[in-house]
Amino acid sequence: MRAPLTKSVLIASLAAGLAACAATPGDYPSLAMRPFETGAAPVAPAPAPTPIRPATSAARLAELRAAAASADSAFAARAGEADQLARAAAGQSAESNARAAALIALADLDAQRGRTALALAALDTLAAEAAGALSPDPALTAVQTEVAATLAREDEIIARLWGVMGS
Repeated sequence: MRAPLTKSVLIASLAAGLAACAATPGDYPSLAMRPFETGAAPVAPAPAPTPIRPATSAARLAELRAAAASADSAFAARAGEADQLARAAAGQSAESNARAAALIALADLDAQRGRTALALAALDTLAAEAAGALSPDPALTAVQTEVAATLAREDEIIARLWGVMGS
């Protein structure tokens, strides 16, 4: 059973509760309106839009075309030797020296093809950027098509040599 609360106990409890709520004003943040809530604070300006990149420079296109031509020249210089080695390896066993020499020549040829592919990859990147900026560049497309045709020709030569050797 509960003992009835006396008036003095009730007053003491209320006094203790009110004392707990009373604190110095600096202990808590103010509930007053802050400047940004009233609209009085200045609004920060929006960031400037990123400018669209200009079209690819003629110098960059010439540089990539020259890189592809240089790689193709190195490829062509090694293709004759690789052809001779592939013919010599035709019908040879996998352990033969002729086959090993042909495989090395084909690997070297493939490395030269990789240099042409790097130039094409750079051109593809520029074309993607131009498409993203909604500014197609006919000169870029022409160089890209030219280098892609060179790479396709190199792929055909490598495939033919593998066929000659009897992969």
